[in-house]
Amino acid sequence: MRNTELFDKYLNEGLNADEKLAFESRLNADELFAAAFNEHKTLINALNEHEKSQQFKAKLKQIHHNEFGKDAKVISINKEETFSKRYGRVVMVAASTALIAVLSTVAILGTGGYLLKKQSNQITELGLKLKASNEAIVEGISRGSQKTVYAPANMEGSAFALNNKGYIITSFHIINSADSVFVENGVMQRTLAKVVITDPKLDLAILKIDNIDLIKNWQVPFSFAARGTDVGEKVFTLGYPRKDMVYGEGSLSSLSGYNNDTSMYQISIPVNPGNSGSPLLDENGNVIGVIRGKITSAEATGFAVKSAEIIKSLQTLSSDSIQPSKMAKRPVLKGLKRTEQIKRINPYVFNILVYKKD
Repeated sequence: MRNTELFDKYLNEGLNADEKLAFESRLNADELFAAAFNEHKTLINALNEHEKSQQFKAKLKQIHHNEFGKDAKVISINKEETFSKRYGRVVMVAASTALIAVLSTVAILGTGGYLLKKQSNQITELGLKLKASNEAIVEGISRGSQKTVYAPANMEGSAFALNNKGYIITSFHIINSADSVFVENGVMQRTLAKVVITDPKLDLAILKIDNIDLIKNWQVPFSFAARGTDVGEKVFTLGYPRKDMVYGEGSLSSLSGYNNDTSMYQISIPVNPGNSGSPLLDENGNVIGVIRGKITSAEATGFAVKSAEIIKSLQTLSSDSIQPSKMAKRPVLKGLKRTEQIKRINPYVFNILVYKKD
């Protein structure tokens, strides 16, 4: 039985005692079902009211004809509204609620595996798009009034230090059309960063932190690897697909990326929205790429722009001050346990928060 038929039976007292009890229990437990019922009830009441109004008008018209004849003209002192004008919003809201209920059911069925979905093989950028909510306010209250409460960003992603001079690197699609950009992590307070260079073709952007006090003691422990990397080599990444930093590891799957793009690697690391702009590192802690995206239909299939391509782009587009840290003769992170590598890398990987004009 469709919901509308069930609603009508309830309103017309067509349900038996057990059915009525089950219906009212569902109303109390299912907010979407209750909302759909209330809108349907409102619509039915509007229809009934309209019908009564039409019947009353017909009676008045008949009385008028009997008293003054059929050719007498009736002039209304009120502007007559059509049903669609008077109740159109009610109808639209009821229809929207019903549609939401249907879509929610489809989503639940799809998640449970009851519906088959057509898989997409397109590369998916991993910027985390956000909508304004009360979450930030609630979080601020729960952590105490001394913590600054910020407005939710329109987009979030990851970034990491390029060198000791306050330059950081991220994905272009994260900061594209940004009005303002901020970065933060567990050891650095939120601070403004300005976009200085972009390379849309490689999906790269270079930003600069101008707050000298925050960067004066920087000692970036990793550097960009200029050499190639072999298939099967173990790799890892650190990024911000959520509020806390997330570690992911896997291996280099292919020396070419999406559609055989030789400027990218394919990696077997589960990457998610918010991972765009994360560093891809080898076992010695050298940066070999920047996470760009993934294929939606394939689990643990990500893509990263190669470090060699990044170095080449920066040499073309920028001055010496924006060049990445060069490979040290004795890499700082080489030979360390992974946990120790992560501890040293953490301060130089950031959550990037992007605000855009309405």
